[in-house]
Amino acid sequence: MVCPRCKETLVIEVKDGEKIDVCKSCGGMWLHRHQLNNLLKESGGDVESCSIDDNPHADPNPVIMCRECENSKMKKINFLDYSDIIMDYCPSCGAFWLDRDELSKMRSYIKQIENGSHTVTNFSGYNLLTKLSEIAYSIFK
Repeated sequence: MVCPRCKETLVIEVKDGEKIDVCKSCGGMWLHRHQLNNLLKESGGDVESCSIDDNPHADPNPVIMCRECENSKMKKINFLDYSDIIMDYCPSCGAFWLDRDELSKMRSYIKQIENGSHTVTNFSGYNLLTKLSEIAYSIFK
């Protein structure tokens, strides 16, 4: 398989029990549906579903094509809506592309939430309550 960013060959690595396609050149990783949730077990919820929205998100990295779905552009989404971590998502198959260090940034963000030390900017109170309700529902359903 070929990296959607730098076109180098991806290699399979096992991370936390998950077989992940990783690019040794650019440091990106390809995740199939549910693998992000499995890698971020410490979140205690469905971070994949809670991150998907229809808002446009600026990202310095160009849009990439899904390697699983023919002629399908991946969508830019914001991890847990307010994190400023922009990842690529395929609405057709549910796959994710994480660029270098995004997984570690996600883990740090989850720790900040748990510690109550993260700061949310540029949001409306209603949207925040809606997102928190979705997270709570995914945890306790």
